[in-house]
Amino acid sequence: MKYTKLVLAVLAVIAAGVIAAGCIAPQNSQTPQGEWILTGLGSDNTPVIGIISLEITDTGISGNSGVNIYSGSVILGPENNLIISGLGSTKMAGPANLMQQEQEYYNALKAVTGYKIIDGTLILMDNTGAELLTFANAAKSPVGTWTLDSDPSVTLSLLPDGTLNGRAPVNSYFGTYTLSVSNGLTFSGIGSTLMAGDEQHMKNESAFFTALNNISGYKLEKGTLLLTDNAGTTLLTFNKTPALVGKWLLASDQNVTLNFNAGGSLGGLAPVNVYGGSYTATDSTLSVGDDIISTMMAGTEKEMQAEFAFFAALKAAAGYTVIDGTLTIADKDGTELLVLLQA
Repeated sequence: MKYTKLVLAVLAVIAAGVIAAGCIAPQNSQTPQGEWILTGLGSDNTPVIGIISLEITDTGISGNSGVNIYSGSVILGPENNLIISGLGSTKMAGPANLMQQEQEYYNALKAVTGYKIIDGTLILMDNTGAELLTFANAAKSPVGTWTLDSDPSVTLSLLPDGTLNGRAPVNSYFGTYTLSVSNGLTFSGIGSTLMAGDEQHMKNESAFFTALNNISGYKLEKGTLLLTDNAGTTLLTFNKTPALVGKWLLASDQNVTLNFNAGGSLGGLAPVNVYGGSYTATDSTLSVGDDIISTMMAGTEKEMQAEFAFFAALKAAAGYTVIDGTLTIADKDGTELLVLLQA
């Protein structure tokens, strides 16, 4: 009997501890520290032009407000309290609509006293509980350059300032975009050059522009951007353009150039000849095709040796890194083959 009473007493103590722990555990264990992008302004979640970013640390905030860079101090308190002070920014000027949006954003930040996180969405609120700003995880940002999955020669670049541009099947195009809550994305003011192409390319281009004008949302899945209509149907699928796309200069001889085009072609000027070919790449891997061709000009023995070595390095490429404007191409063992600088 004494043994039974002892067991019951121990269990009671354990139960009390569990209950107490449950009482003092925070209702929301998620914290706002991290990187975010604004998707809604005000209680009505007004769509956002371009990208406004917010990074929250234990003691401060910083980000890009569309035109200027800003920073400030933050105090994170109990019960999801969050106070921002000492807000300051650079003093760059920009388009009137972006300047107005930026000021509204700053005013909202100054009024913030708390936050909540719902399904990965950060909402900043004032002292009445009114929602002031709504953010998505920065990893969900569609900003960047993308290539159409069905035709890699077609590109879409979404810039942080709310503008877009790209290459359609025939013409170059441009416009603006806005982000909204729940992965909302809309395009407006789409215009293009007026070049003519063959019937099939013009038909493809018309279908592409029609799709762009019917976009109302997006999804990001493993480096793929899916653009959807208001029913959630995927209209266009894009793949992330590798960081190496662009024009590069060989660090050891900046007369030598290497252009990686978004559509999978490459070309440039070797030590003597003009060359071209194809490649495939991911975020870190690189494979140059066996189809490299060049003009047949002759140079000095030293120049021809350098050109042979350059082409051999390209053909041996298996991976790459891009750090601070420097492209390093390596072989399958990670041995450095070429170092190039962004043009």
